[in-house]
This record gives sequence, C-alpha cells and structure tokens, in this order.
Amino acid sequence: MDIRLLRYFAVLADELHFGRAAARLHISQPPLSQQIRILEEEMGTALFSRSQHRVELTEAGKTLKEQVPLIFAQFERAIDLTRCAGRGEVGSLEIGIISSAMVEPIPHALRVFAEKHPQVRWTLHEMTPAAQILALKERRLDVCFFRVSHDDPEIRSEVVMRESAVVALPLGHALASRAEIALRELEAERFVSFGLRQSQLARFLQDCCVEAGFTPRIEQEVVEVHTLLCLVREGLGVALLPSSARQLSTGDVAFVPVAAPRPEVSLHARYRAETPSPVLSLFLDTVREVAASTC
Repeated sequence: MDIRLLRYFAVLADELHFGRAAARLHISQPPLSQQIRILEEEMGTALFSRSQHRVELTEAGKTLKEQVPLIFAQFERAIDLTRCAGRGEVGSLEIGIISSAMVEPIPHALRVFAEKHPQVRWTLHEMTPAAQILALKERRLDVCFFRVSHDDPEIRSEVVMRESAVVALPLGHALASRAEIALRELEAERFVSFGLRQSQLARFLQDCCVEAGFTPRIEQEVVEVHTLLCLVREGLGVALLPSSARQLSTGDVAFVPVAAPRPEVSLHARYRAETPSPVLSLFLDTVREVAASTC
C-alpha cells in the first residue's frame, strides 16, 4: 500500500470536507477523491459516507483514523532504524576472545563502543583460537581477538597491539628483582605454559626459548591465564607472557622484561575477508582509536 494514501485519508478524516482537505494537501479535489476510492478498494470497505452536504467517517473509517498515527510513527521508526543500521548504529556483534587477550585496549574499546552505540547488542564468546577461526568461517562470530598471526585467505587479520614478552615469577624468586632477564638464564627453570597444542602463543614463546639455546621444561599446561598466574605465584614454575598480563595479576607475581632480543607478541583482530558490516566497521574503528591512544 502506498503510504501517501494514508496521508490523504488522515487529512480528509480530520477535515471531513474534500475541498478543505485538497487545499491542505495542495492538490485539486478530483485527484483526492480518486485516491480515497483507491484506498477504500484496497481496504475492501467504505471509509467515508458521502452525501451532498456532508462527509462522515464510517465505523471502519473511525477505526483506521485511530490506527493511522500509530502506522505513521512505526513507519518513521522503521526509516530511522534502517538508516541507523546502514551507519552501523544498531544491530548485533558476536565477538570471540581468549582470556589472555582480555587486556587493554579491548575492555576499554568495548566500554567506549557501548557508550557510543547503545543500540548495538554485542556478545563475548571465550573460545580457543582454532574454535574462533571455525566460528568466523561458519558466520557464528563477526570478529575475534587472539595472539600471533594466522594465515588464511578467507580471514583478514590486522595487528591491534604489539608488546614485548615478560617473565612471570613468584615474588620470592632469585630473579624477581632483576631489571631484565635473558631467556638463556631460564634454562634450569620449571615452566608453566598454555597448552602447546591449543595455543599459538605458547608455541611461539617455546620457539623463542629454542632459538635462545634450550627447550623449556614445561611442568604444567593450562587453559586460563588466571590458572597460570596462580601456579606461578605458588612457586610451581615460571612463565613467559605478553607484558599486558600485568593487568590480570593481583600483584603477587613479579613480571620482569626479557632482555634483548626481546620476543614481540602481537594482538590481532580477525574477521572475514569480505567487506565488514557497518556495525563491525564501527567497532573496528573504535578498537583502532582506543589502541592508538593507549600506545
């Protein structure tokens, strides 16, 4: 149905006079009469009773008159929402992440995005990197964040943040007060690590140790960074982590920079190689802005 028919109806229902209604609509009376007849045909019922001297609403016309303001309001809302969706201001966003990546700038970017775009509903999904990539390809995720690069022609990747590796040690460890530690000095240490099969970050940091001349003796493999830090705190091993892991500590673990050449760890945003949706584009812009301000 042409929305203009309802606009013609609303004015005539208000005036109950074809001449005055036509004048308000800036059209002549015959076209108005024709449009009202078309509307009545589409409705399948008469909306006005007409006599030589007066025009009155039928019961059907009275009902439509009550509904027309609601129809116009919903129509305007639909237009506004459509325009907002086109700008990425409404919609939904499914975000994959690993616990060790839930450090600045990601939490800050989420807060800024939520404040700027309250009509976008976003949901976090904690998943392993492999599960995130699969979910991206299956369109269950829109974007994900994890460490170390991943080459895949279907997935676009961009670096959000680069940081140096640090050694996490119990506070009473002999090396805890050092300004920096060479990787080779950790040769005799027991290590706590993320699972080598599941974590690209763990494999990368292990390779760094191998390049330094030793294979780390990994006593425990864990999934969550909180578990790893608890084991380090209790003296059950040391760990190599991105420097941002300091943000996740309660202060009972020492973090000492690795001496040059320092391994560099990157945090990557990954999303499908197709053109990002308006919502995703706005979110990525927010992440980039926040990351730039925290560097």
